[in-house]
Amino acid sequence: MEEKQLIVTLISALSFVILLILVVVFSSMGKKSQTTKTTTSGGNASSDKKKKSSIEQMLEIAANRNSSKNDLTNAIIKVAKELTFPPKIKGKMPKDAKLYLNFVLLITSHKNSDAKLIAFMDYELKKVNKAYSTEIDIYENEGLRQRINRV
Repeated sequence: MEEKQLIVTLISALSFVILLILVVVFSSMGKKSQTTKTTTSGGNASSDKKKKSSIEQMLEIAANRNSSKNDLTNAIIKVAKELTFPPKIKGKMPKDAKLYLNFVLLITSHKNSDAKLIAFMDYELKKVNKAYSTEIDIYENEGLRQRINRV
């Protein structure tokens, strides 16, 4: 009698372990499909990392004093089209937004930028990032001030 009870207990324990393994396997498969969906929508951490690295690349182009006007224009277009500013949280600017605003400052103060390029940047960035229009103006004015002091 005890042997039958032991066998039933072992079979139920083994069934429970197999059931747990199946749940883990199916839940991990579900997570992979969810991350694939969020990757295409651009809502997970890896796309945020790519976005951050891309804005850093654009900052390098803007900071390089040997960048041509075409390089600067292409960087502005990429930032305006692909790299929108991070959304404000309760009306406050997140820390990541500082990178984007520094981009505005660097483009405005760059030796190869002119009034047309600055106006183009102003228009394109404000069109996409309406919540940051005052901050864009502030950083743009600071860049112009630095440009005047440099000359």
